[in-house]
Amino acid sequence: MNRSKRLLASIVILGILATAIARVGRAADPTLRGTPDCAAATPEQAKSLADQLYRQGQYQRAGECYQTAGDLADANEAFVKAVPANSDATAKDLQRQGQIAKTLFTGVQQAFRSNH
Repeated sequence: MNRSKRLLASIVILGILATAIARVGRAADPTLRGTPDCAAATPEQAKSLADQLYRQGQYQRAGECYQTAGDLADANEAFVKAVPANSDATAKDLQRQGQIAKTLFTGVQQAFRSNH
């Protein structure tokens, strides 16, 4: 009976680990995050909103609005500026998820060792 409880605990821990790893994959893929498009009705509004977002440091959204406005040069510049910010956030997320995965893996290892 004790062995069944440990096996069940190991399966639950592995399930949590698999979920954590799946979250890392989704966090690393910007297409799965659901970034909003520019919510402007006209190209002029999109350009104005893009300028405002750019000044605020929201480069990804600014780039989307520049694209909507048809200003591809500014859109490219904004997207290039967005890369380091997105990379830093993704790196921190991956590091945090990695620590969670290590903790869960250690728990699984200990559960299997205690069976013997």
